[in-house]
Parts: sequence; structure tokens; C-alpha cells
Amino acid sequence: MPILDHMAHRRAALHKEAQHWLLRLTSGTANAHDARAFEHWCGQSPAHMEAFAETRRMWENLGPAAHAWMAGERTRAAAQSNRTATWPRMSRRAFLGAAVTASAALVVMHPPLQMWPSLSDMAADYRTATGEQREVDLGQGIVVQMNTQTTINLRKSEGRMSGIDLLSGEIQVKATGVADGPISVYAGGGRIDVGMMGKCNVRCDDSGVQVTGLDGATTLHYQGQIAVLKAAQRADYNNGSVGQVVPADVEATMAWRRRVLIFDGQTLTEVVREINRYRPGRIILANDGLATRKVQARFSLNQLADVAALIKDAYGAKVTSLPGGIVILS
Repeated sequence: MPILDHMAHRRAALHKEAQHWLLRLTSGTANAHDARAFEHWCGQSPAHMEAFAETRRMWENLGPAAHAWMAGERTRAAAQSNRTATWPRMSRRAFLGAAVTASAALVVMHPPLQMWPSLSDMAADYRTATGEQREVDLGQGIVVQMNTQTTINLRKSEGRMSGIDLLSGEIQVKATGVADGPISVYAGGGRIDVGMMGKCNVRCDDSGVQVTGLDGATTLHYQGQIAVLKAAQRADYNNGSVGQVVPADVEATMAWRRRVLIFDGQTLTEVVREINRYRPGRIILANDGLATRKVQARFSLNQLADVAALIKDAYGAKVTSLPGGIVILS
């Protein structure tokens, strides 16, 4: 095989392997075995790392294309439902092409390692990017502070806002003195009613919904259960039940408003998971011995670029930096 043809073949093979890694590392739940295997793959040569970086950039640019693809699929689905004739058999090439397109759309809808917004995020009324925080005045006396990686939609009735859907992330909701009445936040299958002049913090993630009362009265409704929170009280709900109302650490809960993260006895696994919400790329903890270590720390969000080095100094972890902002701690 000519040298140039061999190089082109090898480059194509590396990009195919990189695409498989993007799919394998989906959702940010890669385990220690995956992290070590990925580290080994990237460490084989600079060409491996460059292939992964190029593949990631390619997927990032799929957003507009995926929107168009999904619109086309909806049109084709509608046309199919009206047909009565037997469909012709799909060729192998057409089948493979459809599979590749579907895989591309899947990666856009469920981004590997959450390294870019999903389609649902991009279509939301309001969203914040990784590390971004913003204030949104929704009118009608309602002000929402949005933390990093947060997505919300607005419910409207007769042209007026009737509620907020928190799809993911964390918000602080405040009903000012000019609010028309209580405002409802819908999250994780439940409803949180924020009373007049009330304020609360709501976080919705894979572990469930955590609600902290900050001012006034906040009422939770979840699968027939009700809990009322006063200021500095917290309750969580998930998996069909509402937890007990307990005193809240308001300083830790609201530290994000001061662009600070406070950890008081959390495991290093929990710390890394939280830090990943605020920094581009992903930190992957691949050392089972470090995963359960308890952490007492306070980080400014401006420090997060150096957080891997801080963990290395504190716990002796080996730090490996890879393309796409991925850092492996082993």
C-alpha cells in the first residue's frame, strides 16, 4: 500500500475509534475502568489525541444539522403514517447511512461527558452554559437567578406566565412585592409553590430535587405528599417520596451566588462531580482509593482551572490532561 494511502487509512481508523470513545463515555458516568482504558488509548500517540480532539469538534458542529435532520424525520414520519402501500426493502448502504445519521443525532441529543448542549437544551426558553450564571427578570414580579448548566422553560396561560419548568440545573426564585401571586416551579415530577415575597433555591439533578427555603413560605407537592418549608429549611424528593424537612446550610447552598463552592465532608467523588458542573471538559476520577476520601475545602470558581493541581498536591493523585478539557485523576 502506498505511504499516503496507508496514512489516510490509519487516520480514518483513528477517527472511527475516537467516535466510539465519544459514544462509550456518554452522559458523564464513565467508571474508573473506562477512564483508564481511554487514557491508555489516548496515550498511544499524539495522533490518537488529535483524532479525539477533531472528532469532538465535529460533533459540536452537528447542532444545526441535527435540527434539520429531526425536522426531516418528523416530515417523513407523517408521510409514512398516511401510506398504505408496502415499503420497499432498504438496502444495506441505506441502512448503514441511516444508522450513522441516527448515531450522530443521538450524540447531539445526549452529549458525551455533557461537553456541549443537548438539543433539548438548545431549544429551551432560557439556559446557561458551563460556568455561566445569569439573572432573568421574567416580569410579573418574578426574578430568577440561574446557576451553571441550567435549563428552564416557561409555562404560559392566556399570554401570561403561569409557571417555570426547571428541566435541569439550579435556580433561585424570588417573588417580589409586585408579584401577582405565588409562582410554581415544576421539577422532577413535583411542584414547588413560592409564596408572595418568598424566595427559595431549587436544584434538579440525577439524584433528585433539592429545595431550600430562603424567605417566606415554600410548599412542595410531590405524588400526593406535601411539605412546607420556612426560611433556612430544606427538603428533597425523588423516587416517589419526600424527605424530612431539615435545617439547611444556607451558606453552602447559596455559595454559588458568590461564585464559591464549599465542601464540608463530601467524598472526592462528590467534589469532582460538582466541580464538573462549572468547568469545560470533564475531570474523571480513576483512582478507587481516592474516591471515598473526605474533603474540607472552599474553591472560588475562578480557581477551577487549577483544581486538578490542587487535588494532586493534597492527595497525591496523578494528573493526565487530554484533549477536549478532559483530565484524568489516577
